Amino acid sequence: MPIELKHIHFSYDLLDHPLIDDVSFTLDDTWRLGLAGRNGRGKTTLLRLMMGQLEYEGEIVTDLEFVYFPLPIQNPESPVYTAIDEVMPLEVWKLERECQLLGMDKQIVWEPFSQLSGGEQTRVMLAALFCDESRFALLDEPTNHLDLQGRVQLAHYLYKKQGYIVVSHDRHFLDTVTDHTLVIERSQVAIYHGNFSTYEEQKERQDQFELDQNKSLKSEIARIEQSAKEKVDWGQQREKPSGNDPFGNAIAKRMMKRGKAIEQRTNAKIEEKKKLLKNIEKISDLTIKCVSSHRNPVLRVKDFTLSYGDEPLFEPITFELLQGEQVAITGPNGSGKTTLLNYMQGITKDVTSSGEMLIPQGLTESIVSQTASHTGTLKDFSEKHRIDYTLFLNNLRILGFTRDVFNISIEEMSEGQKKKVELAKSLGTEAECYVWDEPLNYLDVYNQKQIEKMIGDYQPTLLFVEHDHVFVEHVATRIIELK
Repeated sequence: MPIELKHIHFSYDLLDHPLIDDVSFTLDDTWRLGLAGRNGRGKTTLLRLMMGQLEYEGEIVTDLEFVYFPLPIQNPESPVYTAIDEVMPLEVWKLERECQLLGMDKQIVWEPFSQLSGGEQTRVMLAALFCDESRFALLDEPTNHLDLQGRVQLAHYLYKKQGYIVVSHDRHFLDTVTDHTLVIERSQVAIYHGNFSTYEEQKERQDQFELDQNKSLKSEIARIEQSAKEKVDWGQQREKPSGNDPFGNAIAKRMMKRGKAIEQRTNAKIEEKKKLLKNIEKISDLTIKCVSSHRNPVLRVKDFTLSYGDEPLFEPITFELLQGEQVAITGPNGSGKTTLLNYMQGITKDVTSSGEMLIPQGLTESIVSQTASHTGTLKDFSEKHRIDYTLFLNNLRILGFTRDVFNISIEEMSEGQKKKVELAKSLGTEAECYVWDEPLNYLDVYNQKQIEKMIGDYQPTLLFVEHDHVFVEHVATRIIELK
């Protein structure tokens, strides 16, 4: 069954240009479609338009009922089934069945929704969306709050389903669960047959073809312009009064006419050139103010664990963080990864430790928190955290901040924009050691590649938690797994 979007136009009041401008495309309800594009291009907005949550110009034609993740749970203190049934009616046995397919006990549907972990809440909502096969699911960042094991489990679950659109910043996950990719590019919306890696390969070939063609056209235009100039100059020189030479003057006129024709050819080539490079993403390099440290190692951990009461969060770990290393802390949800990073900063409560954790006195650290909450203007924020305002703004621009976003307060920004503020703050903080807790949440693939390249270029000393398999594989010099 087709899903048709015809001449969709949408703009937010704060923007000076349409976010979605005369977009048309047709989908099939059996596709496993990945929705990709840079942050701020309108991925979530497009899903909300399909849900009928925003007013727009144009037409969406389908007989399907769309359902959206995350669900707008109204009463989180209620049992899972009750809380979900209030916003999306369903049969309890179907919810139990789908929960079991996602690796959960069916009794979880009777537990209070609010008492579930973030990963469990994600999985029960996703289970609910696939209880009715007549519905078409729109999944907006379902991998947030899921550990690596949870992402693998969800990928296996979705692979057996059909008929959904998914937005995710996890490249490996997208490759597993999609067979088509819809990309919101700089000047068009395009559909590619294949998963995200297939799209990237096709896009890279197309971009290289356009770059080569652009280079060839530039050379050809320069050659034609030089030829035209020579012919016009020669014709003008011959037209100057030089006695009675009708033959010479006729040649001059023909040469000038030929010069005009060449000028027209040049203009045609210029117009052809203008059609190129419109969808090549402009990716610039980030800057980080890391400094070398005379302290090495910058962190020493020996037979160390943390506990709530008598219950240890993880088995004792031993490792050293050396200068210039990028060490990943991995483990399932609830294993204590964030608690470990918070303990290093002295901001944990009701936690006891055993073993040794030695941090050199006076070590300068720069933090990216998983759940940072900031307010005020960007100028006030930079002054509060004593970071270079110019560098701060430049990194935000490179991360994709548009002109209109710079003028709004941080509390009014989207989650992705807030994450970029937190990351740009850390990059602009002069430090010997960087401690990052899930830095990629809400960031698009282009941002991830920028961060990967920056780490490769600067080699900062970094201790980080991140569930994105590809990022860990590309960045980590060592992995410490909490068990």
